[in-house]
Amino acid sequence: MNRFILFVFIFSISNSWSQELTQTIRGSLKDKQTFQPIIGAKVIVADVEPIIGAVTDLDGKFRIEDVPVGRHQIAVSFVGYEPIVLNNIDVGSKEVILNLEMVESVVMMNKVEVSANKEKGEHINKMATVSVRPFSIEESNRFAGSFNDVARMAQNFAGVQGADDSRNDIVIRGNSPTGVLYRMEGIDIPNPNHFARFGTTGGPVSMLNNNVLANSDFMTGAFPAEYGNAIAGVFDLKMRTGNNEKHEFMFQMGFNGAELMAEGPISRKTGASYLVNYRYSTLALFKLMGINFGSTALPNYQDASFKLNFPSKRGLTSVFGMGGLSSINILAEDADSSDLFALDYSNTYFNSQVGVVGGSHRQRIGDKSYINASVALQGNINKINNDTVDTDYQNPFLTYHSNSFIGKVASDVYYNYKINAKNAFKVGLHTDVWLLNLNDSVYVNTFDAFEVLRSYKGNTVLIQPYAQYMYRPTDKWTFNAGFHTQTLTLTNETVFEPRFGAAWDVSKKDRISVGYGLHSQMQPIEIYYKQLEVNGQTTYPTRDLKFTKSHHAVLGYQHRFKYGIRAKVEGYYQYLYDVPVTVEPTTFSMVNFGADFNTSLPDHLDNDGTATNYGVELTVEKFLDKGFYFLVTSSLYESKYVASNGLEYNSAFNGNFTFNALAGYEFRFKEGKRFKSSLTIDGKFTYNGGKRFTPVLVDESMLAGYEIRDWTMTNTERYPDFIKGNVRVGFKMVGKRVTNEWALDMTNITNRRNIFVQEFNAQTGLWQTTYQTGFLPIFQYRLYF
Repeated sequence: MNRFILFVFIFSISNSWSQELTQTIRGSLKDKQTFQPIIGAKVIVADVEPIIGAVTDLDGKFRIEDVPVGRHQIAVSFVGYEPIVLNNIDVGSKEVILNLEMVESVVMMNKVEVSANKEKGEHINKMATVSVRPFSIEESNRFAGSFNDVARMAQNFAGVQGADDSRNDIVIRGNSPTGVLYRMEGIDIPNPNHFARFGTTGGPVSMLNNNVLANSDFMTGAFPAEYGNAIAGVFDLKMRTGNNEKHEFMFQMGFNGAELMAEGPISRKTGASYLVNYRYSTLALFKLMGINFGSTALPNYQDASFKLNFPSKRGLTSVFGMGGLSSINILAEDADSSDLFALDYSNTYFNSQVGVVGGSHRQRIGDKSYINASVALQGNINKINNDTVDTDYQNPFLTYHSNSFIGKVASDVYYNYKINAKNAFKVGLHTDVWLLNLNDSVYVNTFDAFEVLRSYKGNTVLIQPYAQYMYRPTDKWTFNAGFHTQTLTLTNETVFEPRFGAAWDVSKKDRISVGYGLHSQMQPIEIYYKQLEVNGQTTYPTRDLKFTKSHHAVLGYQHRFKYGIRAKVEGYYQYLYDVPVTVEPTTFSMVNFGADFNTSLPDHLDNDGTATNYGVELTVEKFLDKGFYFLVTSSLYESKYVASNGLEYNSAFNGNFTFNALAGYEFRFKEGKRFKSSLTIDGKFTYNGGKRFTPVLVDESMLAGYEIRDWTMTNTERYPDFIKGNVRVGFKMVGKRVTNEWALDMTNITNRRNIFVQEFNAQTGLWQTTYQTGFLPIFQYRLYF
């Protein structure tokens, strides 16, 4: 492999010496609401002399050849439509393919003005007016400490923070990470992470490979009516389309693994294309190099993603998929106090398999509408064994066993109609058919026998019809209204969720926005099937749990400054009700679910709990321009809940504040006409409120021989504040046919000892503190050819 890389490296340089470096920019242009091609639009590279460009053809396609390698501004204009300006499009040895959508202007204009400093950062879903932030895949590569993971990248946005270093869980406005919805290609997907347990949305390593993703939206509240079964946030992810004219390849090695990617045409005549990526874990290599990534255990994983695209005259058919295998054996004998995942005197054997494969078809109907239909088959298998060992780490005894399958047949059909430039609506139906085979049990010392927690095989259905309407009386005003409905056949509960949003462009620099939504979410599916044996009869005490519901209101203001800088402030209030709590008076609440690795729950729950989240968020941002960018986000918030004892407590996610500052600069070098290279330096500083915890009753614990928490003081204490600095240095060399990239990501550069968990050992009377990841240097190499 090293010889191969060296050969391609030398080949790339030799091919660059005699040729001027140029590339092709091509793509398509369609009406966003009707999917109709836009014919005769101008697409230009605005920052080169002389200006070069093209006009879209009868299929809305364009091609601009001989574009110099480097970053460029692309401007798109057409009479009657709002212009598009794309800044800092990176043109290298790989063809640039832009599939763009234009919005019809409410006010008909006879000429088009394209502002050179037009605001970047416009989100993709125009039905969202508040709490939405678009992200590019380049950002997930560039932001220090993101490890090419879109979830870790999202931890930098306002109102968002990570739970800890060990996982990519995201806490949005004080909500549990379980309230986040992942959607890919219009289909709700299971937890897209390796080593993920049922009922969670995060994990140590993401299966979402950013090399196959396109620009997408991330939402943190009051989202439009088409999204359901979520109360915290939404990742609306798109997979990019492979090159349909020539074959291109990529090799990459880094923290997430060694991977190969290929894309190219299936049929040049029809424009059909393929994109496929495979990745295999390289953490064993990092371990041999002495790099500590948080555990003495060796994680093994592999994953693959693909997308096939088949365009037709009036439609588009896509087939897509993603899957992963992961396993880890955490052995007590090998672990020490620095291990993030180990349990005292316990061996854990974990294996998971996740897969999603689906297809979609979009068909234009007339000139003003289209219909889109998607269907996907999903499966998720967890196999977990836990053995307790003695103080000599011998004589293992099985204490927990799980071998469960959660599958789903998901479908989504919607119809989109543009009445005119001012009015458009969308109606759809989302259906999830759950396929379940749940089996887990735990050893109970009192009875010297195993207690069956779940033993169920069957199915249930979640039905979600929705409708939304957009009204734009002028180019300055946008109103969105709609409703989402959910019915779970297991409980026969139906909820009606109204949604509303509005935005007013007060001036070219100022925007005021508002949004409201009633959102609801079913409980993690396996909770409904927890069973108990009562007088020889099997009962399901949590079978009738209702949806957790949330009123979420947001008010925002945005101002655009000179030099491409924008400031945005949002205030929000969220009231949650029908939250599961214990029947008897305790401090337990499902709002805290996901705060640690413990997924066990009380036997009897009802929906009498409530919770409130409120706060204010600030974003000051400059998108990459002339080599420089920065992003500063800050949040002040409160997250409280009321338990079944009638008292109010801090939620486990109430850190009270979070602050992020990111900045970077790109130095570009040109050596004649032979090759271009660039050096990037990116930095990140994070300062979050410490994690909440419940104090220990030391004397009672010593007497009992095991740790006892003071639940009357639930979540009253906090660990020291979380502080972390990251630096990333990258170097890129662009040749005619090959691009080489090297990067060194240095996380926690000050080696600060942030606390992961603190426990009291009642046997020794000593405190045991496990710290989060210290200084961690990660090298990455990427090769395009």
